[in-house]
Amino acid sequence: MGWSTCDNDPQAMNELAFLSAGELAERYRSKQLSPVELVTATLAQIDALNPLLNAFRVVDYEAAIRAAKESEKRWLKGQPLSEVDGITFGVKDLLLARGHTTLFGSRARVPDSDTSADAPAVARLRERGAVFLGKTTTSEFGWKGTCDSPLTGITRNPWNTSLTPGGSSGGAASAAAAGMGVFQLGTDGGGSVRIPASFTGLFGMKATFGRVPAWPAGPMMTLSNVDVITRTVDDGARMLNVVTQPDPRDWYALPPSDVDFLGSTGDELTGKKFGLYLGDSKTATEGEVAEAVRAVARLIEGAGGFVEEVSLPVEDSFGVFIAHWYAGAQHLVNQLPKERLNLVDKGLLDAAQKGTQLDIAAHYGAIFARQRFGEKLQAFVQQYDALITPTLPILAFEVGRENPAGYDYQSWFEWACFLYPFNLSRQPAATVPIGFSTDGLPIGAQIVGALYKDAHVVAIARAIERLIPRRSPNVPSGLIKQPSSAHTK
Repeated sequence: MGWSTCDNDPQAMNELAFLSAGELAERYRSKQLSPVELVTATLAQIDALNPLLNAFRVVDYEAAIRAAKESEKRWLKGQPLSEVDGITFGVKDLLLARGHTTLFGSRARVPDSDTSADAPAVARLRERGAVFLGKTTTSEFGWKGTCDSPLTGITRNPWNTSLTPGGSSGGAASAAAAGMGVFQLGTDGGGSVRIPASFTGLFGMKATFGRVPAWPAGPMMTLSNVDVITRTVDDGARMLNVVTQPDPRDWYALPPSDVDFLGSTGDELTGKKFGLYLGDSKTATEGEVAEAVRAVARLIEGAGGFVEEVSLPVEDSFGVFIAHWYAGAQHLVNQLPKERLNLVDKGLLDAAQKGTQLDIAAHYGAIFARQRFGEKLQAFVQQYDALITPTLPILAFEVGRENPAGYDYQSWFEWACFLYPFNLSRQPAATVPIGFSTDGLPIGAQIVGALYKDAHVVAIARAIERLIPRRSPNVPSGLIKQPSSAHTK
């Protein structure tokens, strides 16, 4: 057929699983590589590593191979459906994927019997030939910043399996970091894409609310976003070009845009003005994290940009956020069968109970406080090309905990303090890896832009990425074995 082959060599297959979408498309085009080879290598990677990492709840081997073979035929004819034809993707188990139940990390929810629909982002990827792999793990209903649930247990970080990858899109991030899929779809209602992307050394983006169509609506309503996690910014840009296309089912969706996230201007940092926000007196940012972000600021200045340290001119956003979050948790839990509430994560039940303490006046007060907060923050950001912050003030910590040992945090909201403000304000915010701690753990910086300036945020992230040496986690390639015949039928 004119395709090359990896001959099921474990090392070659491991390397193949880490190729970028751009490299893969070029090899498909030149017939150096087949989508079937990519999928075979990726399924071998999943077989070897998922028992260790617990990133996928379910993997659809047969459908993935079938879709890869169809993609192979299109590339052979020189008629791919798009540049992402034959590129693999996983879907967080809060999003619908045709043919599979969506379990939300919960033992309490009775699964829907109708599995005929795809969420908008899933539909767009399939329409353009991308290869669905399976559903990735999440905390129960995505309620917290780590990734363990009553349904699937603990998900682990490929950089150090005793540590959390973060959450709630932890399965998506763990999979991407370990070469178990090129594209990953997650959700972000208070940092749930940016947390795990930062803890695992990846690019993750929460676009302007409504930029990526979402359906059905998440329980946190206008805090909730469908988002992308990838190993590189360019791969994230390729995903965004696809998943930002319209879908009539989402009545919050923004009008169609002809922006090319790969071809966006503003890649250079020269002449750009950045506000550097390292937190306030209530934020205890880890020393190594703060220094890594300051080092990035120096690199930006060395590349011709201007950086000034700033304070955000807004009132404390914590109370505004939790009022929305607890109300959403209460509504969510109220939809569950009462006789199954004993199966729900206790932390989620506690959040729902706090939601019952909000009367209608308090709820409306939080809505108007959010509006004032967003107006002030949007006006402030207009002074800069972007804000730069730590993505998180801490490094990845032990699995099985909601909060790291040795800190005074009472909830994950407190250590997600750089993230949820931009869910409230609806602004685009991305995390990009900027280096490592002395223990070799990834550190991320967050880039925040003005509303609707999503492509500009991607361009800035790309420019920063080019200044930082990259590496992949020390995934034990010795675990990668020849795939079973079931994967290659």
